[in-house]
Amino acid sequence: MTNKRIALSLMVLLCAMLLPFAVAAQQEKLQLDHLNRLASRAIEAVEVNLDQTALQALTKLAFLSERDRTMLSDTTSRLKGVYVREYEFEREGEYTPDDIEAVRTQLRAPGWARIVQVGDRNGSADEVYLKQGNGEVDAYTVISTAPKNICVINVVGPLKLDEIGLLDREFGISHCGKHGERRRSK
Repeated sequence: MTNKRIALSLMVLLCAMLLPFAVAAQQEKLQLDHLNRLASRAIEAVEVNLDQTALQALTKLAFLSERDRTMLSDTTSRLKGVYVREYEFEREGEYTPDDIEAVRTQLRAPGWARIVQVGDRNGSADEVYLKQGNGEVDAYTVISTAPKNICVINVVGPLKLDEIGLLDREFGISHCGKHGERRRSK
């Protein structure tokens, strides 16, 4: 075998070995761009795309005790991103079940597990998904829907369960804007 053939064979083998890792990383960050088209129909739209650098900067703006700020800084240094799509509509029927089903389909990938599902007779539903690996949470996703609301929060990167609570207290990652607040106030 020639040196070129050996080198090519090694490159193919290396790519084949690394492919599962690349696929796993892609499965943590959900594809939410298909929801962006809903913004034109919404009376209020929130689209957040925070990569690791933006998260680090945001941490400096948090109003926390020194201990919590240190913990938050450590947590966000490991996060790869936070992605939010939230749309509130004036009337029902502005989004379809297929819009959310496209997100749920991604959450059926290996490693993802739905840990919470709450619904009511008015058509509102909340779901929480975790993607776990190596004893930590690798990603966290919340889906919240109501007849006039749709919201998806996707937090990507290794987290411990107590860190989710800190992120929620500071940034509200477990509920979606006004919709989540209205539910709790009832």
